[in-house]
Amino acid sequence: MRNLLSRKTPIALAASVASLSAIFATTMATTAAAQDAPNAGLEEVIVTARKRAESLQDVPVAVTALTGGMIERGNINSVVEVAKLAPNVELIAQPFAGSALAASIRGVGLDDLEKTFEPTVAVSVDGVFYSSTAGANVDLFDVEGIEVLRGPQGTLFGRNTIGGVINIKRSKPTGEWGMRLSATFDEYEREDIKAVINAPLGERGGLKVSARSLQSESFAKNVTKGTNPDNRDLVSSSVAIRYDFTDDWSAQFTWDNYNDNSQLVDLLNISTTGGPNFEGANGFALISPFHGRAESADRSRENNYETTYSSGNFMSKIQGNNYSLAIDGRMGNHDVKFITSMMDTKEEMDICSWGSPFPGIIFPFGTGTAANPSDAPCLFPVLRQQEFEQSTNEIQITSDFDGPFNYVAGIYMLESEAPFLSGPVQVIESMQDLEARAIYGEVNWDITDAWELTAGVRYTEEEKDFYAVAGAFPNGEDFAFDDDEVTYRLVLQRNFDFGMIYGSYSTGFKSGGFNSRGTTQNTVGPYGSETVDSVEIGARSEWFDNRLTLNLTYFNASYEDKQEQVVTAGDGSYIYNGQPENCGGPTCTFVFNAGEVDTDGIEVEMMAMVTDNLTIRAALGTLDADYAKFDYAGIGDISDRAQVVWAPDLTYNIGGEYRFSGLGGDWILNANYKYTDEAWGRTDFGTYNFQYGPDIVREDFKVLDLSATYMLPIGTGTAMIRVYGTDVLEDGGRIERPFDAGAFAFASLVPRRTVGVTIGYEF
Repeated sequence: MRNLLSRKTPIALAASVASLSAIFATTMATTAAAQDAPNAGLEEVIVTARKRAESLQDVPVAVTALTGGMIERGNINSVVEVAKLAPNVELIAQPFAGSALAASIRGVGLDDLEKTFEPTVAVSVDGVFYSSTAGANVDLFDVEGIEVLRGPQGTLFGRNTIGGVINIKRSKPTGEWGMRLSATFDEYEREDIKAVINAPLGERGGLKVSARSLQSESFAKNVTKGTNPDNRDLVSSSVAIRYDFTDDWSAQFTWDNYNDNSQLVDLLNISTTGGPNFEGANGFALISPFHGRAESADRSRENNYETTYSSGNFMSKIQGNNYSLAIDGRMGNHDVKFITSMMDTKEEMDICSWGSPFPGIIFPFGTGTAANPSDAPCLFPVLRQQEFEQSTNEIQITSDFDGPFNYVAGIYMLESEAPFLSGPVQVIESMQDLEARAIYGEVNWDITDAWELTAGVRYTEEEKDFYAVAGAFPNGEDFAFDDDEVTYRLVLQRNFDFGMIYGSYSTGFKSGGFNSRGTTQNTVGPYGSETVDSVEIGARSEWFDNRLTLNLTYFNASYEDKQEQVVTAGDGSYIYNGQPENCGGPTCTFVFNAGEVDTDGIEVEMMAMVTDNLTIRAALGTLDADYAKFDYAGIGDISDRAQVVWAPDLTYNIGGEYRFSGLGGDWILNANYKYTDEAWGRTDFGTYNFQYGPDIVREDFKVLDLSATYMLPIGTGTAMIRVYGTDVLEDGGRIERPFDAGAFAFASLVPRRTVGVTIGYEF
């Protein structure tokens, strides 16, 4: 096995930065030659990163903004694919909850599924925040724009935005007759039908109805079953009604219904049976001739990851309804907004073999033998049923004075209920009730025409009541957690003719609480909140009559009391604080405040209108994330061996669009190339064997996406056909999410080259 502890050297990083800098220099020179062309320059991008509508170039926050056109032409179909266009952003499909998201920004993330585990990166849709990772991997449809805010956003956006915020804005009812229809087909039997219909409601109102049906099959053949299993199975719909009561006051009600019965791509078993002097073997590894490594993973690698070997199903379903009511108005020099929302979801996960064609060495849940494995087709059967209810209320007021002072202030309230039931082997039942309240404010002071000062503060208090019936609590036991935090933000900004330079200091926190799959006192919790102190220095600039924008950011952050989710073998062989821990099943999950992590890096984002027809964009992110402390219970400080997960040293992308007319219509050619460095997946670094353990490093990879769009006026509307290819450089698949669960290890697969076509019509 290669040295898994190796990292990209500073020389290699410097070379990568220098290469992209050369691209910037060439672009600027080309732009300078074209600046006299009669064009208004790049289109202004409006964002709401500070809870008010502002130009992207005026905001002292690290923001990547994507328009609806960029999302469609780039064939970005879900939140995870947004990472293709943002530096230092890792977004991965979390396969063990319905439409779940594992998000990491600047090395700070959460890769788990429990409703009691708070996310580090918040996802917001039309101003409503998802307080769970489930459902956060939103299928992007009818999207007007996306903003990715990097770094802690604890002042205006609150708890659990310690890594950043992904803000999704959908289109509003137009109040006019209109329709958009599209259908997408690809080589994996994908049938993706979308429709959006707008209609007027009198002279002041509008109705928007949208619907989607998505079906596809897996790109990988299950050799054990001899089939290509079904993959996506989604039906969703949305109704939005907007009414303008006066010129100053309006309201919009939105109802979303979704039914996602997807069967996920089969896992690969990457367990190891050990090696010389290796006592930490995965007990459920397959017997194989591949030097003690899991046979299914090695065979799949030989077949370019286009084959899987799982003997059981892998189903992860989510059904739900979301409701929201937003009221917007103006009172004098103030904009007033009120948003109330409710979310009600039901989930079911059914997994059995964890990527194995048969149980292999140990058959704790069956009677089979190695000679007749079909007698015991299940390695570790897990059937999870979960419900989740969330309600939020937010009142916000934003001033618009002509003088030097303006402010944003608001009140936010969140309540949620999360009942949980899992079995049949490791039977766990729990319930969490959460109440959180916050009050926040931010003041902007134009000290002079050149200098601005921004100061913000947020106070949050929360209470969690947790009830568990499992393992050490056969008769049930109640637990409680409460916390209050104050988060700050201070920004000093200097404006110039070319843009501005700023420095900021901000704090944030991620809430503590409980582990809903805990079965003992040590595994249930509670654990404390984690906090961050972050310094950011940035420059936002426009050049050559706004034909070039160049944004630079340096960040340095320190995370205290960092929460660590550690998954180990649960059969009593694991020693925690000097005592064996038996969780009543194959695995055991601990959450404790063990870590202090220091991160720093540089981010560069550029967009240039080289000619009136050609626009290019590029971004680069460097990241140095290391543990300053990792206080592992019973072992001591393991910061010298622990790795920050999902924290690649280098990410960059470069792409663009070329527009021209021909054959009676308009053409748009789109390309984007993204490089992502290698990153560590999850394991128990206290016991992990770097020589003989499962390979949990996701290799670096490159993705090139291409599309050609042709639009032709027909009647009162426009017909469209788009031919696209995603990840066209490689075929087959790749490992995306290696995970070592102590008793066994597995990995998720994603497809590489996919070619398809989209046809549509709108008026």
